[in-house]
Amino acid sequence: MTIDALIMLSGAFVAVLPFLGFPNSWDTFFFVFAGVLTIALGIVVRRRLGRSERKSDTPAQFAGSAPRHDENKLAQ
Repeated sequence: MTIDALIMLSGAFVAVLPFLGFPNSWDTFFFVFAGVLTIALGIVVRRRLGRSERKSDTPAQFAGSAPRHDENKLAQ
């Protein structure tokens, strides 16, 4: 199961939880658990995005050595 699916599942769980008929103390525990789970998954997603952005920036550092077009030749 992907992280995106887990985040959606925890959101659905939070939406349905008040209607399941658990005692208030259980509801409180489940809400806190679902909140911590959602926060942890959000941190994992953010770290993965940060890691993938750094990988995509790697070729940009070599852009200075790429051949450039001479503007004078293009104007002719």
